[in-house]
Amino acid sequence: MDWIFSIRAKLKAAFFLALICIVVLVNIYWERSNIADINSSFCSIYDDRLLPATYVFHLTNHLYQKRLILEHQLHHHDTLAIAEAKRRIAIHNAAMDTLIEDFESTYLVESEGRLLVDFKQELKDYNLLEKKLLESSQLRLPPDEDPAGLIPLFEANLEELTLLSQVQIDVGRAMRDDSMRMLANTKVLTMLEAALIVIIALVIQALVFASRSVAPPRPQRHDLN
Repeated sequence: MDWIFSIRAKLKAAFFLALICIVVLVNIYWERSNIADINSSFCSIYDDRLLPATYVFHLTNHLYQKRLILEHQLHHHDTLAIAEAKRRIAIHNAAMDTLIEDFESTYLVESEGRLLVDFKQELKDYNLLEKKLLESSQLRLPPDEDPAGLIPLFEANLEELTLLSQVQIDVGRAMRDDSMRMLANTKVLTMLEAALIVIIALVIQALVFASRSVAPPRPQRHDLN
């Protein structure tokens, strides 16, 4: 009857091994899924957070450069330099338009999208007043618009850019935390996988020893005298 119990034990062990193998395969799937998510998260941090942060920086720089050009022109009233001032401001405007288009091509969270729309409108208002002031300066006429009115528009643009920059920090921090959690889960899954492999090795070793213990004794030869 020992061989019957041996077969039952082997069947149970085989079922147990199959179950462990299934768990290992599922674990490998989860692990690969986590790795893919981590990779996607890191790519998104660069494409959708780091790059927009540089866009905000360059937009701020162009805005300041435009203001310096305009202030210089309003104070000096140099009619010969007005064409150069317009040309330089046009270059900055074109660069800002390109940066905004690049910004819009990234993934935008809801608050970020609203801020970008507001910034575009405020920049449009600023550029319109800027153009009127330049034209008044060229004709050496009193400006139709109060130059002081440019300051609130300038500050409003800076405020929107500051808020956009803060969004990059907040969303980037949240993505970093998610990546750290996924990395911790991957470590746990790796440890579980290693433990299951050890269990499989122990079960196989136990089966080998069990097979040896239930093996029928080898017949002994008796020499006849």
